[in-house]
Amino acid sequence: MAVSYLDQLEQMLNADYRIVTMETYDVSRVQDLFVQITRFSNKAFYSWHPDEGMHRIGASHITIPRTQSIEDLLKHIHNSKHFGVYILNGMTDELKNESIVEEFEKLAKSAIPKVVILLGEYVYLPKKLRPLTLRSKHQMKKAG
Repeated sequence: MAVSYLDQLEQMLNADYRIVTMETYDVSRVQDLFVQITRFSNKAFYSWHPDEGMHRIGASHITIPRTQSIEDLLKHIHNSKHFGVYILNGMTDELKNESIVEEFEKLAKSAIPKVVILLGEYVYLPKKLRPLTLRSKHQMKKAG
């Protein structure tokens, strides 16, 4: 069964969308699936948590400098000249800020292909970003 999830994740990464939302009750399971993908992929995968910063998956002990705030993170992603998959966890109110939404809009229209995945139990997505975003719900139910 995990193979089909991995295939679905690969398909999402290869779609023509630069922004992907993934809503799931089991965030850690989805993160584990991305770790599995990195073992067989030549793509660079990064994970970000608010206040912790960003690290490359597989090197979680090395935080990339100046990536703790969403503003600094988006600047880092914009400045990267290479393809990357950026998994952003725990974003809550950041997408209610118009300047942050504008930065995501720029990423969605960037000439350098990058994929930003917004991962969480619920992902707020402003109307402005909806046409630019692939939305996915991981269909796992909460236990109990």
